[in-house]
Amino acid sequence: MSSPAAARTMYAPGAYAAADPVSIVRKYPFAHLITATGEETYATPTPIFFETDDTVSTLVGHMTRINPQAQTLRNGQRVLAIFPGPHAYISASWYKTLLTVPTWDYVSAQIRGRLEIIDDDEGQIKVLRRIAAVLERDNEHPWTLEQAPPGKVQQLLPRIRSFRITVDRIEGVTKLNQTHPASDRMLIIQQLLARPDSDSHEIARLMAHLPST
Repeated sequence: MSSPAAARTMYAPGAYAAADPVSIVRKYPFAHLITATGEETYATPTPIFFETDDTVSTLVGHMTRINPQAQTLRNGQRVLAIFPGPHAYISASWYKTLLTVPTWDYVSAQIRGRLEIIDDDEGQIKVLRRIAAVLERDNEHPWTLEQAPPGKVQQLLPRIRSFRITVDRIEGVTKLNQTHPASDRMLIIQQLLARPDSDSHEIARLMAHLPST
């Protein structure tokens, strides 16, 4: 699934190429599933997860069946899933050592693979169980499908279309001002933490964990 730099399809210059793109997929699972049919390109935001905790070869997800994209999904279809993480604008006024222009710091991963449609009830229930298990695992009292109102899950199944992605390639980028001196990064961190938005705070936290050299 990994690929040499020469074969990259995601733009990620050497200093910014993510060492562990799988962790980005796990941490930021709300993805955009992109497919193309004829002259039309579709994109749907939806959570997508690795099928089990111990695999990175397949992922699962679903979307509402009335979504026009859902109606075009086909077995064997090539897909691109983009997993955007936090991002933040970096002002050039924050630099003191290596003066330059403004930029944008961000974390993101991409998965390319082939689609398998899951239309049967048993398969779709497994997908829903997996999604609930991942999203509820940090709750003190995790919600399960058994807690849904009677008949609700069965009513839902005809209204969704689930899918599996067999992974061909996983790539990621972590652009966190790695090419700038640590002293400038500390100034950037201070400015990011002064902002009210959570993305800026997360970029600051990630930047703070970069090697100092």
